Amino acid sequence: MTSKLFSISCNSSDETTAQLLKHISQKGYKVCTISKSLTDVKDVNLITIEIEIEGLYVDTFINQIQAIDGILDVSVSFGAVLQVATYQMKFDSESFKTLDILRSHNTQIINIEADKLLVLHVASEKDIKLLYNKLDNNSLLGFSQIPLAIVQQLPWGKLI
Repeated sequence: MTSKLFSISCNSSDETTAQLLKHISQKGYKVCTISKSLTDVKDVNLITIEIEIEGLYVDTFINQIQAIDGILDVSVSFGAVLQVATYQMKFDSESFKTLDILRSHNTQIINIEADKLLVLHVASEKDIKLLYNKLDNNSLLGFSQIPLAIVQQLPWGKLI
């Protein structure tokens, strides 16, 4: 069984998060990682959760959690090791084509400030490079990329 990464946009109520975790627990899925962060949209959070689930059950799982009150959107990433990329973009009246490109790559705008956007992209390295090449123009102000997780055990015994 392999782990899948789910990105879940939801209302920022603790009740929605509790219902999501209760559902995962009741189904017996093993949670590998979980994080919850604020977005620039008022009262909307992004929950990123990696769980071990058979590919056969992913669609059913998505349908079940979309039925939870407060869940707004769910996406899943399969396969390759995931990376997290951030893009800082210049935003002006000529940027609407750029927004269409960002939307088509399942990105999230996590900060809007004056004439700049900060965009989050969780994807395979191949997909990140593809988007980077599409955005590599005057509107791209900054870029960073890191692995989503380090696939190596930390030597906790040596730290103590």
